[in-house]
Amino acid sequence: MFRFTFYEMFYIFLFWGIIGWLIEVADMIIEAGEMQNRGFLYAPLCPLYGMGMLFMSSLLHDERESYIILFICGITICTVFEYFAGLALEKLFNARWWDYSHMRFNLGGRVCLRNALLFGFGTIFAIGFIEPMAEKVISMIPVNTGRAVMVTGLILLAADLILSVRRAYRLKEGNSGEKACIIFKSHR
Repeated sequence: MFRFTFYEMFYIFLFWGIIGWLIEVADMIIEAGEMQNRGFLYAPLCPLYGMGMLFMSSLLHDERESYIILFICGITICTVFEYFAGLALEKLFNARWWDYSHMRFNLGGRVCLRNALLFGFGTIFAIGFIEPMAEKVISMIPVNTGRAVMVTGLILLAADLILSVRRAYRLKEGNSGEKACIIFKSHR
């Protein structure tokens, strides 16, 4: 699992977290016709994508050439990850960040067949093609600059996480003037 250094893990997490946020925003523009912040954090970053892809990059690194294994693992691991992440968020904050109950072949509204298939194809594309390039770019970052950015980024992410959790609890308790759509995402 720990095929990457902490430094590399940070940048893989950051890269895929931002890519995930962009995918979610694009999805909502296409489906709902409007721009929505699809992340839990204030920053344009989805930690679920960052952590998921970091795990997948480590686990499937040696399987990059086997598209069948990438597809099956993408469907299985990502769908299980999404299901339990959704369940945990619901239990912690009494809120749903996504709801697929309007889609055919869903499980509790937390996962659906369409997304499972997209996870499979996405894993082939991400791990088979994009991740090798991302790792190459990460290796080209000057170490001192990379470490300074990493430390600054970790501090900012920690502050963002604290503020985001605080916001979620205020919304859960109904003590916030913020619009609920920040947390209670519309249907996909």
